[in-house]
Amino acid sequence: MAIKRWDLPKVNQKNVEILSRECGVSPFVAEILSNRGISSAREAFELLSDEIAFESPYNIYDMDKAVDRIRMAIDSNESIVIYGDYDCDGITSTAILYSYLSFLGANVSTYIPSRFEEGYGMNENAVRKLADEGTSLIITVDNGISAHKEVDIANELGLTVIITDHHQVSDILPNAYAVVNPHRKDCDSDFKLLAGVGVVFKLITALEEGDYLSTLEQFADIVTVGTIADLVPLVSENRAIVQYGLRMLSITENLGLRALMQVAKIDMEKVDSTKVAFGIAPRINASGRMEDANLALELLLCDDYDRALELAVKLDDLNTTRKQQEEKIALEIEDKIMKNKNSLNDRVLTYYDENWHHGIIGIVSSRILEKFGKPNLLMACHDGVLVGSARSVNGFSLYKALCACDEKLIKYGGHSLAAGFSLNENDFSVFKTQLEEYARENNKVMPCYTYKIDKEILPSELNVENIKSVEILKPFGSENPQPLYLIRNVIIENISSISEGKHIRLKLKYQNINVSATMFRTTLEQFVYNIGDKVDLLLDLSTNIYNDVEYLSAIIKDIRPSDFNQDLFFNGKAYYEMFYRNEKLSDSVIKKITPSREEIAYIYKFIRKINRFNSDIDNLYHRVYYKDLNYCKFRLIIDILNQAKLITIGNMLIGVSINDVSGKVDIENTKVMKKLKSI
Repeated sequence: MAIKRWDLPKVNQKNVEILSRECGVSPFVAEILSNRGISSAREAFELLSDEIAFESPYNIYDMDKAVDRIRMAIDSNESIVIYGDYDCDGITSTAILYSYLSFLGANVSTYIPSRFEEGYGMNENAVRKLADEGTSLIITVDNGISAHKEVDIANELGLTVIITDHHQVSDILPNAYAVVNPHRKDCDSDFKLLAGVGVVFKLITALEEGDYLSTLEQFADIVTVGTIADLVPLVSENRAIVQYGLRMLSITENLGLRALMQVAKIDMEKVDSTKVAFGIAPRINASGRMEDANLALELLLCDDYDRALELAVKLDDLNTTRKQQEEKIALEIEDKIMKNKNSLNDRVLTYYDENWHHGIIGIVSSRILEKFGKPNLLMACHDGVLVGSARSVNGFSLYKALCACDEKLIKYGGHSLAAGFSLNENDFSVFKTQLEEYARENNKVMPCYTYKIDKEILPSELNVENIKSVEILKPFGSENPQPLYLIRNVIIENISSISEGKHIRLKLKYQNINVSATMFRTTLEQFVYNIGDKVDLLLDLSTNIYNDVEYLSAIIKDIRPSDFNQDLFFNGKAYYEMFYRNEKLSDSVIKKITPSREEIAYIYKFIRKINRFNSDIDNLYHRVYYKDLNYCKFRLIIDILNQAKLITIGNMLIGVSINDVSGKVDIENTKVMKKLKSI
């Protein structure tokens, strides 16, 4: 795993006191709010309030036109088609609008394109097919904002198109009858962070004469699933939707959701945003990713529990297959990296393969982002066309990057942190070059994956009462995550293996407090610290009950030496990548990164002493870390030792072992040393 930057805001004690006093929350909670940028009681009340305070749905531009046209279509018995999308947001959007219009007696049907045959959004063949079938009105949900050509074709064929979408908007809108998207530049809506299902939720509310309560009572459970699944910020109106919706989910009468929770072994009475995000949403997404999104749509519309259970089991099986395919693609990406290790030094990682499953690469992209801390674009190839998914970090907008490099793109859309696109395989090299050049021109040093710390927690604050008080911030989700805590200068007192060696548990001494913490997906062999080491930890803290006693549960998110200098590390990492990208480095930088024979000998002797290191190279840096050894110099030393065949580096930079070498080794003749001398 790449080393992540830790970002801990400076505490504004005055603001903490004001928030605590005026909002009636503990100083512990007030500090978390303050560190998240809440600077007034009004902002805090907006976040914490249980009251539902939605703005008028008509604040979204063109909402009035959309409502009038839909009512006219219902009254005239026109053939209406809801044109959906194959992800959870699109499926839930389609389900609630279809249910509502059917209830009103509309002549309505649905169309969700195949991810594999048609791809995202409207397509010309589908539009012509719908026209031939007598469709009069198309209502898009969770798509359409970039469908300029397809809307023009629909207009030529005599169809009316209403677009409802929430994706980013270009300067020119499609020529649709109505474009309902809060991101329009001329839209007066104050809240623009809705999921696609949130926009449809507002459309239905507008059709209900602005009666939000009626819409929530009918559809809050399904809207909540789509909202959480799409990772929109759970603040303001989204938070209100999810708060209400989670209560509805615990008593839902939707047979599909009940069956899905049964299969996922989710206790309905204890359903929360985490269980939706990791239990319900992936199974709904699996239908469109692996086979046919209409399976999940049928599930949400099902009125027979036996059929619902049958569909839920099918989605569960597809989700299992998805996980297997995900692992397969991840391993194949590792093979590509091993064949071209220098690709890891690119500002943006780009890989494609004709054998990859298009429906899964988005999930793998998220894994690559977490592993390497870099924006990345993964593509599946089919008949000479690359269809891709991308994920990014804050500070590098994928949408802006794709806009700037759209010369070769067939289609693209999305947000700053996630996007989809397609291009011809023959154009990949040009596109990759354009993308890397865009990143270089706009980011001399690329932004990195960052943990946003909510609070440094002191020993006196580490208790059940404080951690339980934070539940007032629920539901947790995007932009309102479960708080992440920092504890410093903790002594490791014991390290043990749990769950058949898959994870480890640490016994820690935090001044006068004993703490037990679990670190998942780390084995004893991979763990680089020893008993007695002093470390800093990032923790997820929650409470559990055992034998009627409530206790703290601590999950380790990240760990580093207590004297770790992250600025030194990230500066060194930037120089290391610039070195391998052959970018110009100043004389002073070259001097800083060129290792002495003594430094090379120090690292070699350290590795020789431990004989074999089983974790990744970044963690080895943690182990040998000492003052003034910048990361670039450390990595160049590792490369020198590897090129001199004194050590062997494992696949994916995981594991380092000592080689048996006889005779004198000339490190001056290695590629790295020659290059350093040449520049």
